[in-house]
Amino acid sequence: MPPRLAIDAGLSFLPYMSAPLHLLFDPVELPRIRATLARPEFASFWRWCREADLADDEHFLRDELKLDHPKDDLARAANILQRSAFVHAVAPDPRHLAVARLALSRLLEFRRWDWILEAGRDTVGAMRNGTTAIAAVLGADWLAAELSTAEYDAVAHFIANEAGPAAERAIFGMTHHDQVAGWGMDPAAQGFDRAYLDIDFNRWPAILDLNNLRIIATAGLAAAAAFLHNRHPRAAHWAAMAEASMRLFVSRLPQDGAFPEGPDYWHFTFNYFCVSAELLHRRCGRDLRDAFDFPAMARYVQMVSVPTLSLPDGCLNIGDAFKMSGAEPLAWIGRHFRDATANQLVLQTGTVRDLPNSAWAAIWFDPAVPARRSADLALDRVLFPGVVVARSGWGGTDSVFSLRGGEPENHEHADRNSLLFTAHGERLLNDPLKASYLHTQPKWLLRLTAAHTALLIDGRGHQYHHGEEGTNASQARATLVDYRTGRDWMRVTSDAADAYAKAGLPVIRAQRTVVFFKPDILLVLDEVDLSQALPVQTRWQVYNDDGHGAVAADDTGFTITRPHASLRATVSATGAVSLKTGALPMPPAEGVYPFAEVVSPSAPRHHLLTVCTAAPTNEAHAVWTITPAPDGWQVAGAHRGRIVDLRLASRPLAPPLVVF
Repeated sequence: MPPRLAIDAGLSFLPYMSAPLHLLFDPVELPRIRATLARPEFASFWRWCREADLADDEHFLRDELKLDHPKDDLARAANILQRSAFVHAVAPDPRHLAVARLALSRLLEFRRWDWILEAGRDTVGAMRNGTTAIAAVLGADWLAAELSTAEYDAVAHFIANEAGPAAERAIFGMTHHDQVAGWGMDPAAQGFDRAYLDIDFNRWPAILDLNNLRIIATAGLAAAAAFLHNRHPRAAHWAAMAEASMRLFVSRLPQDGAFPEGPDYWHFTFNYFCVSAELLHRRCGRDLRDAFDFPAMARYVQMVSVPTLSLPDGCLNIGDAFKMSGAEPLAWIGRHFRDATANQLVLQTGTVRDLPNSAWAAIWFDPAVPARRSADLALDRVLFPGVVVARSGWGGTDSVFSLRGGEPENHEHADRNSLLFTAHGERLLNDPLKASYLHTQPKWLLRLTAAHTALLIDGRGHQYHHGEEGTNASQARATLVDYRTGRDWMRVTSDAADAYAKAGLPVIRAQRTVVFFKPDILLVLDEVDLSQALPVQTRWQVYNDDGHGAVAADDTGFTITRPHASLRATVSATGAVSLKTGALPMPPAEGVYPFAEVVSPSAPRHHLLTVCTAAPTNEAHAVWTITPAPDGWQVAGAHRGRIVDLRLASRPLAPPLVVF
């Protein structure tokens, strides 16, 4: 059994000399960083930094900040510190210096930088501690020449006696679940929705062990190890523990570079992975660049990018993901691996954002690395944990299709066999964005099957949870049973019977087969076998976050319209079906979420074929001839120059196909 965690309180450290440690860059690099900030891709961020409303920041820090609000007020103070300290380091400014010093002093007034306690007493640095510690040590380093010895040592004292031990406690608990005395909310922490207080934390050490919060907690260790290197008796242990935690985390990831939680969660995670790697390398001599194939991650980010005219930083928003990665980890990969794909992504519109951490992208970006997409990127892939992706190309108006099959994953939705389809610059089959993390809020509904382009059985979706432990994985699975690709087509069959059966539904088969004729034609065949007669519905969601999506149904199908494109669906079935439109039962203030629904009446077997075509606005759609055949369907027609004449065979139950 591993030893129990024992952290000595009040460990001494050697006093600092108030001199910069150069944690992320050396003074000789300042001309390069300034040149990067002058580039058009970084201009908005740099303007946002320099033109910040410092009077408002000072008012917040002096008069509004609440020391018992670690979720929001602590984060805002840390962001102010990092932004203004960076400005002063690059372009000295007495106003930014004053605000940064004030923000640093206010951070140190918090009793702790997190809201989870172990045994009701000791801080577990799993949520906010790591990000705050990074901001604090970078801010103190960039301001070092301007801080008094007392100010500088106050930072070191807090890191040594609170932030570092809190991070160690979190990582120890994630690694040795049986040694945890019990985690729970800090009763003194305020500013939380009531639902936070209802979360069951009993399994959190095991849950966080396997998700991205391991890295956020580890960032606190890396910050403490680098800031206190050779000046604190536990600093070397923290550095070794941080390196081990980071290597363990990436060893569990899919080796092709995919990140199951989505590109913006990859961004959040590897933002702090990369800055931690820099701190450990530059100050502690620990090099993690061999821990993973990081350029493969840049190719994953490129693969799941779905820019449209309405969402220029859009992505395959499977689960809680809702936008593309930011620039920081991509710039790190570009610099250290001379990776052209990563640098090309850094320079895409919207990748450099108006956020304090974008300073790291400016520090790491290397203009000597070419910025171009790798020529070996495949247009069709199956990404772990079972996301099928097929593209017609890489431009903003090219088509992108995905089906979410596979296994459960953190930050997921109840979305097995759901579809997303973009074409001609528009999201034409939608997966909802920005679902609530809390089951008490209306947008929790966006997590459920009924809010996806997916199948319902008797109006019910597949297995999910009620947020008892947060936004963690369910138990639902879909099995990939067939996957084939050609030069300009892709075919996939996935069975989600397990997911629906876990919800208590009498399901034998719930297979969805999709044939994608690039770039504009989707054939979607839903086959459901039940052990008792029940109705089945397929839902087709409309993107309407901007108020410009609409849907209309008629006797033969439905039409989804967006400003720049439309989707026409023609529906056939082995029995009579009805078509209707509706909207999710959401308070108007939360948005309007329209959908089309195809209803197959109560029966033990259901076969529904939906043939979808995409076209730019004002272009016509195909008229299809769809004929039932003994073993499936005969489909014939022509759309935008593409002639289709094929027999789409029904597929019986088949063994799983493993393609990861």
